Amino acid sequence: MPNSNKQAKSPFVFLVTLAVLVIATLVVATSYFLRPSIELELKNKLLNNFASLGFNNTTIHISGRDITLHGAVKNKTEAMQAENTAKEIWGVREVDNQLLIKNHSIE
Repeated sequence: MPNSNKQAKSPFVFLVTLAVLVIATLVVATSYFLRPSIELELKNKLLNNFASLGFNNTTIHISGRDITLHGAVKNKTEAMQAENTAKEIWGVREVDNQLLIKNHSIE
């Protein structure tokens, strides 16, 4: 009788394993195909917000939900404002602020 119990569990284990593999495949495929649209949406929101603030010399690099800011700003306040603006957008996970502060000499 113990053999019949093992045989009864085999189809169940197979189905559970198959279900887990199907779900894992769907999760990976979904993230692969949705990632470009998420990145594009975040970039468009950032560009619109930065344009309204006058940050025209800023380059935005997006990898998933992580954002890196490059470019030049007038002062530390503008750099922090750009970083905070990026952080406030829903969906952004991390912001790496690589903005450079321009030195303005008084002549």
